[in-house]
Amino acid sequence: MGHPNSPARRPQTGPALGADRAIEAATNPNVRFTNMVTVSLGGVGAINRVVNNTGGAANAANQVVYLTNHP
Repeated sequence: MGHPNSPARRPQTGPALGADRAIEAATNPNVRFTNMVTVSLGGVGAINRVVNNTGGAANAANQVVYLTNHP
């Protein structure tokens, strides 16, 4: 095992890292969400949507995104 701060063990960060969505859920009338939030910590990386294809993007310009109801 390498040192905890060796390049092979450091977590990867950067503006190129991200996710399409914070939550991926089945499309079903019985699946509902309320009061969700997604955050781009320190504006590093991006999350494009909150749930499936709904909600705004969390990124350097908009670090906290709320979605009150889905669907």
